[in-house]
Amino acid sequence: MKVLFLDREPLVRKELQKIIPWGQYGFTEYLEADCLTDALALIRAENPDLIVTDLFLKDLSGTALIRELRKSDYGAKIIILSEDSQFEDAKFALNSGVTAYLGKPADPEDLSWAVMRVIEEIQNAKLISIYYEQSAMLSKNNLLSNILIGNMTYVKEMESIFHIELDADYYRLIAFTLPASSETANIWDEALLHLKSCLSVTFSESMLVLIALSPNQEQFILRQLKNCQENYPPYDVLLGIVSPQASSHTELSALYSELRRIDQNLYYYKEKQSNLLYADALSQRLDKIQQTDLDLISFTETMIQHILLLQGSELEEALLSLHDFLCLRRPHRDSTQFILMNCYAQIVSVLTEYYPPLEFELSGSKELMTHLSYDRYLCDSISYLNDQFQKAITFIRNESRKNPCQRICQYIDRNYSSPLKLNAIAGLLGYNSAYLGKLFAREMGESFHTYLDKVRIQKAAEYLKKGVPVISTSEYSGFTNPDYFTKKFKKYMGVLPSVYRTQYLKKSLVDFTPPPNKMGG
Repeated sequence: MKVLFLDREPLVRKELQKIIPWGQYGFTEYLEADCLTDALALIRAENPDLIVTDLFLKDLSGTALIRELRKSDYGAKIIILSEDSQFEDAKFALNSGVTAYLGKPADPEDLSWAVMRVIEEIQNAKLISIYYEQSAMLSKNNLLSNILIGNMTYVKEMESIFHIELDADYYRLIAFTLPASSETANIWDEALLHLKSCLSVTFSESMLVLIALSPNQEQFILRQLKNCQENYPPYDVLLGIVSPQASSHTELSALYSELRRIDQNLYYYKEKQSNLLYADALSQRLDKIQQTDLDLISFTETMIQHILLLQGSELEEALLSLHDFLCLRRPHRDSTQFILMNCYAQIVSVLTEYYPPLEFELSGSKELMTHLSYDRYLCDSISYLNDQFQKAITFIRNESRKNPCQRICQYIDRNYSSPLKLNAIAGLLGYNSAYLGKLFAREMGESFHTYLDKVRIQKAAEYLKKGVPVISTSEYSGFTNPDYFTKKFKKYMGVLPSVYRTQYLKKSLVDFTPPPNKMGG
């Protein structure tokens, strides 16, 4: 703080600086003047917190200084020192808000007491100022809150009373939200420093809403959000939700209701690559997937196919379809986590049958459960599953380079009921069909077609044992011509299919479900 000493005598001014320990009271800068003219110039330039003055200066009296300061509403505290104390002067000084009127020469104890009173008055003034500022902010915040909630209607008179002007033809709400687990309690105060020119409403510790009254103001807010997210670590969890546009303040309540609806479903609506969510874009996205349906069993089969065929981009698209399916229906979060865990467990179970070492490459059920429990948004969980399955694709690709014939056998085992051609499989695996045919024959000791026939006959035998009719068995095992099937079956099994089936009819029939057509799905 600064203190200004006013006296005709330089020695008196120096003595006043030494008579008490000013530094202990928080004063660190000392100013001097001997006349009213110089004093007013110093006051305007340095803005001292305390003035210690004699009543008699070189040009005018100390009372003239007091009148000049009070006329300009200057708030410095004043202590008067006077050799010739007159009642009228003392009365005027005290009525003018002077802190103390002391005799001269100054007594150190009296001056210390007066300075302590000055400090107390300065602190009280600051507290009162803060109180009124906070009260005004709370009143304004409460008023805007009620307008957005729909409890009040904006009227023009609010502009002069609360400095709220909502008379425009462009309105858009931008809500900043924080995850419940975020430890950034002061982030709103910091954010408002960047956005102090905007109308804002603090609804809770997790939501701050700003009202943009023009496209330029909207872009300014969004630029500030982006800048904060990029440059200040606490802001990287800050999510912006942009409402639809409106043309009247009467629509503000509807805009806010839309923001609240989105905020309540952020777990589903948040997108992986963006911390900014537009209500209009979200609505369009939901409309596109509204007719989408998803069978989770077929989805799991499709995922396995994509992984075994090393189709990374198709795998990612399938996961996005699962995300959209869950986003549209928004089941309870526990149910969503159960669906994800169940799909993951089934996929990994099949993959490890073909590639047992994958068990040690991919996350186990406990690790997955922990990850899903702590994910803030569904997009984070979907991204984690994608990372795991892409890791599986990388592993299988590396293994396939060692033995591509193993992948052919796996593919046949899963798709024997579908029409299979070596050139089509070679294309899926990225090989020349002629080269792959020779490699298969050398590694397996028989041609691709012979191996395929044996697998299908083996599956046909299993169906016949369960009592499946011969015609149906021919179809289920991948033979399109029943006569060709009968010929092949007798060649490999030594008896006709009908005779083989009759041998097992006396035994109890087993429930049978036809195999799905797995090609391409």
